[in-house]
Amino acid sequence: MPQIEAVGGGRGIIHPLRHSSDNLDPFDDIAPSTVAMIILFGSIIFATVGMAARDWLIGDKRAISAAIQAHTISSTSKIDYAEADGESRSRTNIKPQIQPWEPSFVSTFILMSQIGGFGIILFVIYSLDTSTAARPVAMSGFDEDEFVFWILAVLLYTYFVSWKRNDGKPEHFSNRTLDGAHVQDDATQTSRTTTSRSKMKEKIRQRTIEMASLRQKIETGNRDDGASSQGSDLSKRLEEVLLTDNTVFDSILDTIDDDIQIKDESGLLEKGSKLLGFNFAHGQSRIICDVKRENDVLNRSQTLEWKGFLSATMLVYQYNMGEYYQPFSNENKPSLNSVHVYDNLAKAAMTSILFLTGYNHTYYFFHHPSNINSVFKLSRVLQVCMRINLLAISMCFVLGTSNYGVCLIHTFWFLLIWVMMHVGSSMNYEKYLFRLKLLGAAVGIFLFWDCNISRVAKINGVWEASQASWEWYCVSYLHHWAAFIGAIFAINQPIASLQLRKLESLNFLTNTFAKMLLSGTLLVLALTWAAGPLRKSATVYNLSHPYFGIIPTLLLVNLRSVNCWLREHHIGMLAWLGKYSLEIYILHHHASNIVFIRGYPRCNFLAVSVILIFTARLLHNITSVIRHMLLPANEEEKCWQNTVACSVGIMILYAAACILTWTEAVSLGTISTITMIVGILLYQVLMEMTWSDYRGTAPKLKKNQYEDDEEAEEGGTTKVSPPLLATLSIFLLGYALYQSVLTNSSHSCNPNHANKGRWVPLNPCLARTQLDRNFNTMNYLFSCKTQCSTLNTTEQWAWPEDTCGFHYHSGSELRLKLQERRIVFIGDSSVRKLYHSFCRFAGDLTAGGYEGTSTSHSDASTSFGSTSLEFKWAPLSVDIITKIKSTKASFSREREGGPDIIIAGGGVWDKLHLSVTDEDQSSQEETIKTLASELKSMRKMFEASVVWFVPPIINTVALNSDEKRSQISEGNIEEMRRMYHELGVPQSASFILDGPHFTQDRVSDSFDGVHYPNHVYDAGSQIVLNALDQLWGGDMNKSIITRSYLPATSSLINPYLGMMMLCFVLIGLFYFDGYFGVGYLAQFFVKKMSLSPSELYKDAFDHHPVSTAQDQTSKVEYNESVGLTGRSSSSLSRRR
Repeated sequence: MPQIEAVGGGRGIIHPLRHSSDNLDPFDDIAPSTVAMIILFGSIIFATVGMAARDWLIGDKRAISAAIQAHTISSTSKIDYAEADGESRSRTNIKPQIQPWEPSFVSTFILMSQIGGFGIILFVIYSLDTSTAARPVAMSGFDEDEFVFWILAVLLYTYFVSWKRNDGKPEHFSNRTLDGAHVQDDATQTSRTTTSRSKMKEKIRQRTIEMASLRQKIETGNRDDGASSQGSDLSKRLEEVLLTDNTVFDSILDTIDDDIQIKDESGLLEKGSKLLGFNFAHGQSRIICDVKRENDVLNRSQTLEWKGFLSATMLVYQYNMGEYYQPFSNENKPSLNSVHVYDNLAKAAMTSILFLTGYNHTYYFFHHPSNINSVFKLSRVLQVCMRINLLAISMCFVLGTSNYGVCLIHTFWFLLIWVMMHVGSSMNYEKYLFRLKLLGAAVGIFLFWDCNISRVAKINGVWEASQASWEWYCVSYLHHWAAFIGAIFAINQPIASLQLRKLESLNFLTNTFAKMLLSGTLLVLALTWAAGPLRKSATVYNLSHPYFGIIPTLLLVNLRSVNCWLREHHIGMLAWLGKYSLEIYILHHHASNIVFIRGYPRCNFLAVSVILIFTARLLHNITSVIRHMLLPANEEEKCWQNTVACSVGIMILYAAACILTWTEAVSLGTISTITMIVGILLYQVLMEMTWSDYRGTAPKLKKNQYEDDEEAEEGGTTKVSPPLLATLSIFLLGYALYQSVLTNSSHSCNPNHANKGRWVPLNPCLARTQLDRNFNTMNYLFSCKTQCSTLNTTEQWAWPEDTCGFHYHSGSELRLKLQERRIVFIGDSSVRKLYHSFCRFAGDLTAGGYEGTSTSHSDASTSFGSTSLEFKWAPLSVDIITKIKSTKASFSREREGGPDIIIAGGGVWDKLHLSVTDEDQSSQEETIKTLASELKSMRKMFEASVVWFVPPIINTVALNSDEKRSQISEGNIEEMRRMYHELGVPQSASFILDGPHFTQDRVSDSFDGVHYPNHVYDAGSQIVLNALDQLWGGDMNKSIITRSYLPATSSLINPYLGMMMLCFVLIGLFYFDGYFGVGYLAQFFVKKMSLSPSELYKDAFDHHPVSTAQDQTSKVEYNESVGLTGRSSSSLSRRR
C-alpha cells in the first residue's frame, strides 16, 4: 500500500478510529510540525502586537507607518525580483528600497509584522483546508468543450484588454527612427517607402537650399552696425540648429543616394513574384535592428506572460475537474491503456515551466552585465532557494503534509545550473571550453536518468524506498531534459535573436519564406508529436515524454518571437499574473475544492479565483520583504548567520513539538501556555535590545512633551498594556483556529454522519442548481436526456448542507480516489450487491445483472486500472472468519501490502440456519466474538479501513417462504443486529454502514424481502466513499502518486532515446543553434548573407555584456565626453 510522507507526521497512514467520537479533541491527531508552527507564529504575533501597542501608546508611530509602507515598497519599487527567477535585468544600478534587517526597533518590527502576517495567512489556509468549505465542487465531470471555451475566452479577453508594448510606450508610438531601432517589414510599408523616396529626396534638397539662403541672410545682417545683441544671440542659436539639421540632412541624402545606387540583386523567387504581379521590395538595403531588452527573443515580458497563461490554464483545468477525468477503453472499463490527452498536455505544460526555469537561471548567470564573480555568490543562491521554497516548506509544516515536490525539482535544477556555471566560471566565455563543460553535465543527466545506474551501483529500489523519493525521481524523470534544453537555448539566445533581426532586414519575400520554413518545420514536428505520442496511454506517453515533450515548447518560442511586433508586445494581464505563478501553483492545491457559493459553480469559481490571486499577490509581497531583510544581497556573512539562526530556532521548536506529541501532552491549554511564554520572552528580548535607541531618536516635540515626567510615561499603562493586548490577540486567534478545527473534527467531518442522509426526489433536468444548493446532488448518475424524455422523477441519496461536504461521487472521481487500492468484500449476497455497485461506478455497467445461483454464490474478482476489487462468498459468520484468516495468510505469503479496505457483513443467514436451539445461540455468540477479534486483527495487520455492513431492513411480507418469514423477519433480524453490537463487532470496525437507515424508505422496493434494486446499493457505496474521505484525512487523492502513473524505475530506463537527446545536445552546443539544427534551414533562401548560427556566433557575442564589459565602459565614457550619444552618433556610424 503506498504510504504518504508527512512532515512531522510520520507515515500518512489511515487512522481507523480517528473520528469515532464526537468529543474527540481536535488536537489529538495534529502533526508535530503544525504544533511547532503554531508556537512559532503565535509567539511572533504576540511580540508584534506588543511592540505595535507600545509604539501606539506613546504616540510615536514611526514603526507602524514603516510596516504599512513595506507592502507598497515591495510591490511598486524597482527591486529586481526577476533575479529570483533567474532572469537578467540591466537595471543593476537600482538598489532595493527594502533595507536588510538590523537590530533596531523599526527594522525588527517590520520583519516581525511580515512574518506574523505570513503566519496568519497560512493558518487561514489551514482552517479552510480542514473546514466545511473544503468540499469537492459539484460537477458532473470533465467537459472538454467547456475547458477549451474557458481557455480561449481568457486568452481573447486578456488580449483585447491588455495587449501593450513591452517598453510601456503608447501604441501609436513609432520606432521608425533614423538610428534603425525598428524597421517595419510588411509589404505595404516597403512599397510606400520605395515609391515616395524620390519625392522625399526632392523635398530635402529644397529644404537644404532654403536653409542655406536663410543662413546667408543672417550672416549679412550680423555684419550691419545697427544689429542688436539680441539679434546676435538669435543668430547663434539658429546657426547651431541649422548646422545640426544640415548634418542630419546630409546623412539622409547620402543614405538615399546609397539606396538608389543599389543594384537589383533579387533572386529567382523575387523576380518570379514580380512576374506574377506582386510588388515586393527587393535588395538587401535595410538596416539590421539593434537589439533591445523589450524586443529581444524570449524577453522578460514574454516569460511572465507564458507563466501567467499556464497559471490561468491550470486554474480552469482544476475548475473543470480535469483531475477527476478518467477515460474509458473500448471495453467500457477504465484502463491504464486509455488515452488521456489533457493529462498528457498537463505534463507538456510542466515541461514548459521547467524549460523557463533552465532558461531564466542560465540567462542570468551567462548574460549578467555585472562582475562575473558577483553573480555566483552564495547569498544569491540562498535568496533563490528561499524564493522557491519558503511558502512551500511553510505550508508543509503547517499542514503536516508534503504536497509540493515540484518546488524541490525547481530547486534542484537551479542548484545544478549554478554548479554548472560556477565551476570553471573562467571558461564560460571561451567558445568551446564552456560548451564542453555543459556537455559533461548532459552526460551526467544521461547516466542518472537514461541509464540504469542504480543497477550498476547495486542500489536497486533506492527510489522506491519512500513515497517522497519515489515521487521526486519519477516526476523529475518526466522532465529531466527540459531545464537543460532551456539552458542551451539561453546560451544560444543572442544567436537566435541576431538571426531573426538579419532576416527582418531582408526583403519581405525572403524574410517570409525563411521564417515559414523555420516555423513550418517545428510545426510539422509538433503535429507529429500530437498525432503520435500525445495520443498514447499514460504508461506509454510517460516513456516518450522526456524526449519529445519539449517540441511544442520550442514551437511556441519560435512563433511568439516570429516578428518584431510580437516580440515587443505582450498581454499585460497574463504577465501580471505570471509574477505570482509560484504562489498560485501552491495555493491552487487548497483552493480548487473550496465552495463558498453552493449551487453556483461558475460564480464560486470566480469568487475563489479572485481570492486566490489576491492571496498569491499578498504572499508574494510578504515573502519578498522577508527575503530581502533576512538575506540581503552581497552580504554573505549576514545571510549565513540569519539562515543558521532561523534553522536552529525551527529545529528546537520542532523537537519540542515532537516531545509534546510523544508524551500525548498536546492540547489547547498546553499549546497556548507555551506560546504565551515564548511570546513574552521574545517581546522582552526585543524591547530591551531596541527600545532605548528607538526612543532616543524620537521627534523632539514628543520628547519635550514628556521630558518632565518620563518615568511616568514609561511606567504604568505603556508597559503593562502591550503584553495584555498581545495576550488578548493570541487568545482570539487561538480560539478561532480551535473552533475551526473543532468544527471539522467533532461535527461536520465525522464519518458516522455519512449515514445521516435521505432520499431526495429530483428531476435531473429541472432545478439542478437549486437541488445542489440544498443537497449537493449535482453529480447524478443518470442521463439528463433520458429522464427529460420520459418525464420521470428519480431519487438520489443526498446529505443536508451542513454535513462537511458529503457529496455524490461520480464514477471518474471514484476511480481516481481508489487508484492503487485493493478492496476486499467478504460476506453474503447483500455484500455482493455492494461489490457490484462499486464495479458499476468503476466502469462495468453490466455488474449486478442476472448471474444464476451457481455464479452468485461464489468468489469473484475484477480490476479497473490499478484498482483491485475482490468478493469472497461468506454467508455465515463462521465463513467470514475463515475468509479473513485465508486472506491474511495469502497476503502474508505473497509479501504484499494487503488490502486497503475490507467491507464485511452478515447475520441474516446465521439467523436462518444457526439460531434454532439455545446451544446454537451460545455457539453463535462465541463465533461473533471471534469475528470481532479477527476484524481488529485485520485492521491492525494491514493498517486498513474495515467497514461493517449492518444488514438492511427485511421486507417480511415479501419473503418467499414460511420458514424465512418465521426465522428472518425484521423483528428477528433486529435482535441479531443488537447481538452483533453488544458483542463488539461494530466497535471493531473503522466505520459502520447503517443498512437499515438508507433502506428504511425503500422497503417496498425489496422484491424478495432481502435484496433491493441496484440504485439502493449505490447509495450504500456513496456512504462508504464519503466516510472513507474522512477516515483517510479528507480528499483521498490529494497526495497519491500511483505506481501505475509512475512505473518502476527499471521500466523508465531508455538509453537509446537518451543517446538521441545527447546527439541533439551536441548540435545545440557545438552548432550554436537554440532550435537544435532547425535554425540552419534559414540559409536555404538567403545566398548573399550568412544566416547559419555557427557563422553568427562572432557577431552575436562581440558585444557580450561580460566579455566586453571593460571595453564597453570605456566606450560609453568616451562617447559621453565628446557628445557622440543619441541620434548623431547613430547617423555617423551608418554613414561610416
